[in-house]
Amino acid sequence: WNAVITDYPELEGEGFHAKRFYARKDGKRVGRYRNWTDERAESLLERLVVCITSSNLIFPIAYAALVDDFLALPLQSRQWLTGAKFNKKNGRVISGGCPNKPYYLPFTFCVLKSAEKSATAAGDKINVFVGLDRTFHGYASSLYKFLLVDDRLSESVRSKLGTLTNPLAKDTPGIQAADLIAYTMYGASIVALANPKKYQPPAFLMRLLQNWQGEPSVRLMNREVFSAMEREGEAAYRRMLASGNSPVHSDGSADPVC
Repeated sequence: WNAVITDYPELEGEGFHAKRFYARKDGKRVGRYRNWTDERAESLLERLVVCITSSNLIFPIAYAALVDDFLALPLQSRQWLTGAKFNKKNGRVISGGCPNKPYYLPFTFCVLKSAEKSATAAGDKINVFVGLDRTFHGYASSLYKFLLVDDRLSESVRSKLGTLTNPLAKDTPGIQAADLIAYTMYGASIVALANPKKYQPPAFLMRLLQNWQGEPSVRLMNREVFSAMEREGEAAYRRMLASGNSPVHSDGSADPVC
């Protein structure tokens, strides 16, 4: 990846950022790409795609949440979906929960799915690198710390979670590659939502995602998905109660929490 970037002096010190690459004003490229021909731009994209698809170490995992659908849910559902624990007796929130921040869901699913799909040996850790602006830097760090101690997650998953750091995207090829995939998926999702019956995934996106293994780890969370998650959670909690394994809050209280 870095070798490709080096062949384009205009990108020195910046690396690849999809939003800047695709930016247009009056139909023309802007910024460092303002004098680029279509041939030059397509050549860069093709070489970057080959970097992603030729590696057997890169497996796309992507989740997105529709903000309006999430915020339309009842408060208690939004609290539960974003990690809240409830007192069984009075239904009050004991800890956690970010009911006004749907960012929690795709972030959590990306982290946990990475741990689930990894082939790490016993004792190995998955270290998470995120490229975020200042607004989300502290939030992502807080969410990750919560996952590390959430006793509702299986120990087999939590034991794999290592550190979370925020390296600069310009110095981190993996983040630049993820940025290209995320930007492309976002654009495809907007088109799909506008006309779901006629939507066909663009060939470029399918190339980026061709290293899927097994079930695709790509999901757009909408109203129907949230409802299914609620039903799955209720069923899981009933099974947990029936087995006598309802978790106990870490403050030592005897009240089960869900």
